[in-house]
Amino acid sequence: MAVYGYVCSGSLKIDELDRALFTSGCSEVFDDFVISTAAPGTGWRKLLSTVRAGDTVRIADWGNLSRDTKSAEFITSTLTELGVRVETF
Repeated sequence: MAVYGYVCSGSLKIDELDRALFTSGCSEVFDDFVISTAAPGTGWRKLLSTVRAGDTVRIADWGNLSRDTKSAEFITSTLTELGVRVETF
């Protein structure tokens, strides 16, 4: 069972968040620099194609990732339906 990280941020601190997730034990970190409500980013799509049931995904900078309740619920429910544990970082 692997631990992955996910960062979605519109700021330059994305590199800092990536480093923090690797330091916390993530084997791979997926990120999207542009936040879009219209379509998932390439990092999100790669994450979904990589994770398997039993894996853990650490979400960095939850405030940037989910600007509204609907987005937060979508992210959490999508991963949970795949059998993936979600942690906020």
